[in-house]
Amino acid sequence: MTTSKEATSSTTVHLQLFLRQSDPLPPPINGTLRLVFLSDTHGRHDEIPLPLPEGDILFHLGDACSKGNISQMRSFVRWMKKHSCHKERIVIDGNHDQDRIVMEGTPKRDFMAEYKGVARVIMNEVVEVAGGRMSVVGVTWNVCQSEHFTEANNSIQTWNESAGEEKKVDWVLSHLPPYVEGGGRGWQYGSNALSHFVKDISPPLHCFGHIHYARGVRVFNSDITMVNCASTWKETVVIDYCPIEKRALMIHCPLPEEFLMHHLSSSKFPKEWLVVEDELNL
Repeated sequence: MTTSKEATSSTTVHLQLFLRQSDPLPPPINGTLRLVFLSDTHGRHDEIPLPLPEGDILFHLGDACSKGNISQMRSFVRWMKKHSCHKERIVIDGNHDQDRIVMEGTPKRDFMAEYKGVARVIMNEVVEVAGGRMSVVGVTWNVCQSEHFTEANNSIQTWNESAGEEKKVDWVLSHLPPYVEGGGRGWQYGSNALSHFVKDISPPLHCFGHIHYARGVRVFNSDITMVNCASTWKETVVIDYCPIEKRALMIHCPLPEEFLMHHLSSSKFPKEWLVVEDELNL
């Protein structure tokens, strides 16, 4: 079985996909940035196995708490600060990361302000990360729900104008998933407007959460790798991304055996990426 231990240069490695819970996390591929993802922890972050995988950037893609429980949000921020040794931490909001009911005369609380000094919150903007080697667009839950991406599009335009050239966005981050026709179980509930927004940007990678049981990997529009990073089984998703080639070279996204068949039945699932293809009897 091929492992990324054998890879000595990113230019000689095809994308490797690890889906089984028994698949160990391979060492980082040379020339890549290791990205570690959490999403939909819903106040149960203490159940995430420690230590967290080492990497360059730790992401949380929304729903750190459940049903607007700000105490859970604050607990997660403390947990992230204590257990993450990553160079950067980046977060976006989810539908649970806000007051569900606001009493008349009471201001709505800013849950994302709890991350101040601990993680960078991205809201409908493009930012450069990893010392300028990569760029990421993060869109908020409310914008995805309203289907108005003007602010994010304006940010991308301003970013390009300041550079004096049209640059390529490396990833899009959202909590809401896109609609992917033929994606299989759970993937049909995504946003069609978000799909069009992502298609127009055409990033190599789009990461999200929200539909817990749809955790996994698909290919959209033939060249966009889509990863649902929901921490459904209390496990991270880890991606080795090459900023030179502008693509992921390794994705470690463990799933229980009974959920693997949902992946295999999807026409949008890239079976050729599987490292353990022979073991799954494809």
